[in-house]
Amino acid sequence: MSLTSENNKRIAKNTGMLYVRMLLMMCVTLYTSRVVLEALGVEDYGINNVVAGFVSILGFYTSSLSNAAQRYLSLGLGQNNHEMTVAGFRQCFTLMLVISVLIFFLGETIGLWFVCNKLVIPPERLSAAIWLYQFALISMTCSINQVSFVAVIIAREKMNFYAYLGLLEAFSRLAVAYVLIIARSDLLILFGALTAISSVLSFSLYVWYCRKSFDECVCKMYWNAPLVKEMSGFIGYNLFGCFAWSAGIQGVNILLNLFFGPLVNAARAVAVQISAAVSRFTDSIMTAVKPPIIKSYSSGNVKYMIMLIEKSSKYSFMLACLIVFPVLFETELVLHLWLGKVPEYAVVFTRLVLCEQLVGVLVPPLWIAANATGNIKNSQVFGRLFTLSVLPISYFLLFYIKNPALPMILLVIAQIGYWLYNLYDIHRQVQLDLSHYFRRVILPSTLLVSIVYLIGEILQSSFSPSLLRLIVMGCCMLLAVVFVFLIMSEPSERDFVRKMIKKKF
Repeated sequence: MSLTSENNKRIAKNTGMLYVRMLLMMCVTLYTSRVVLEALGVEDYGINNVVAGFVSILGFYTSSLSNAAQRYLSLGLGQNNHEMTVAGFRQCFTLMLVISVLIFFLGETIGLWFVCNKLVIPPERLSAAIWLYQFALISMTCSINQVSFVAVIIAREKMNFYAYLGLLEAFSRLAVAYVLIIARSDLLILFGALTAISSVLSFSLYVWYCRKSFDECVCKMYWNAPLVKEMSGFIGYNLFGCFAWSAGIQGVNILLNLFFGPLVNAARAVAVQISAAVSRFTDSIMTAVKPPIIKSYSSGNVKYMIMLIEKSSKYSFMLACLIVFPVLFETELVLHLWLGKVPEYAVVFTRLVLCEQLVGVLVPPLWIAANATGNIKNSQVFGRLFTLSVLPISYFLLFYIKNPALPMILLVIAQIGYWLYNLYDIHRQVQLDLSHYFRRVILPSTLLVSIVYLIGEILQSSFSPSLLRLIVMGCCMLLAVVFVFLIMSEPSERDFVRKMIKKKF
């Protein structure tokens, strides 16, 4: 059996495992979101959204460090260099620990001042918001220090434990929601405390598993000046990119709070939950293909890397369409079935974040390729200026256009610009053939969008809104995805899927 065939089977197996994890997590998350919204109320739910979003801005660098950790670990494993792998883990572990302490200090000083003096929070809920903020800082600290251990698991492609622990995290959130139903204390404070406990438990399990399973997971302080210098350029560019993304995305939450108050934040939080559910579908593919993309570049197999970029882009978009378009056409019904009482602006916010998500699924394969080459300056600095520009432009326009949907419209436009810029950048770096990308990714995606949009319009004009129409629309979308796959996929892809189905059934 060829190495490429073995890699494809391993990717398919890991993707399947991650999809089981994702489906269960999505169901649990959507249910708990409804319970938490009902328990907290719209105002407290909005306060939780804006406070948690502000803490996310403080921890904007987490993603950049995660990318660095996964890259250096995958490179070491791809080159079978155990010494490089150990050094990469220990250096990332040390950096995470030091920076988490610094950011915790920053959060307890400047961050706390901002929450108390700048965010729009009703005076009677300020004390609860401060407690929530403290617990959110604890959760963020755990998430930061967890990054090195998650990176090892993904680089090692041990998706079974990753899936199991993800399910445990989901069911812990379910337990938190249940406690909120029966509790009689201040539910906003209780929610923050229980979430922090869940984060500490998750972090502890990641540390235990990695130290037990992988030799490179040595949890000791380590400083290798040449390695830090090499990593600093990569991390620095990634750091700016993550800051720009966090400022653009989470900054929208703060702008909505400043201009419209916490009730609009609640609508934004609902929309983000829907978007997160969609992203879990595509994230499963990205998590599975990220190590092979980096390892294939490390071993000099650029042709295979480009093939993975194109296929993961195409399949991610197909899966996103399968979820996005039924919800786009039936947003009011879906939110009503999910929440019962739908916050104002939640419908339009949901549609806009889904459009942003649909474009966004085409980006990760491209920036994973940039991470593999190490040339991320264009993607993370110049490319992320599209996202960062949303914040000042929105701030200026909201003084004249009092429409809370405006920042999200700009985010959709910024996402399109970011995707096209990344596509051109990877074309220059690894000679990705744009005409081939058009035939293998853009053409099938455009065909699928045209078909599912036509199906949605026909069903909407033929049937009145109902659960039955939603189910029929979902089934038709599935048939459309299968149809496009059959006519636009290569014979080897169809043969691979056929063999996988036969093997399972």
